[in-house]
Amino acid sequence: MRVFDRLLDVSRRLSLWAAWFGGALLIVAVLVVSLEVILRKGFGRSLGGADEISSYALAVGASWAFAYALFERSHIRVDVVYARLGRRMRAGLDLISLLVLAGVVLLLARYAYDVYATSYARGATANTPLGTPLWWPQGLWFSGLLWFFLVNVMIFLRSLIAFAAGDFETLESLAGSQVIEDELESVAAIEHGEG
Repeated sequence: MRVFDRLLDVSRRLSLWAAWFGGALLIVAVLVVSLEVILRKGFGRSLGGADEISSYALAVGASWAFAYALFERSHIRVDVVYARLGRRMRAGLDLISLLVLAGVVLLLARYAYDVYATSYARGATANTPLGTPLWWPQGLWFSGLLWFFLVNVMIFLRSLIAFAAGDFETLESLAGSQVIEDELESVAAIEHGEG
């Protein structure tokens, strides 16, 4: 159990770094697009490829941030009925949601791999001034989705162990839907510099 918890802790830290990486990519994309707008409007010039770079940054950055969002329980869930259920029923729904999410992510990752593998095999490049080899951003996109899937499976397995042991508190902290009180505590922690 402790080994599994350590593995999850390391995965959480790696996911945080991946989310920071994704955020940095988005900041670079914003800067490039801003420079492109200034050059076009002010000087009638263009960098060429700003839209391409921003598209890659969005896809890669998002895919690498998904795992951290899962650790933080930040993915959107409709929980109108959820909050009114008993603890055991909520735990069961949490397990089902992780299982369904893993299936969806696996499907996305499978098709992302097909796109990546096809581009790599054909030596495909973007039909843009940059002529980017498409397998570079597609490989990063696929690997982000794969990491998301692996984290999802680890959280599911640890949650399943907690469910079997009747440890609903651990399961809730890993997979439970954030209720309004959790969100308010998170905001308060950020405002006080604790987050």
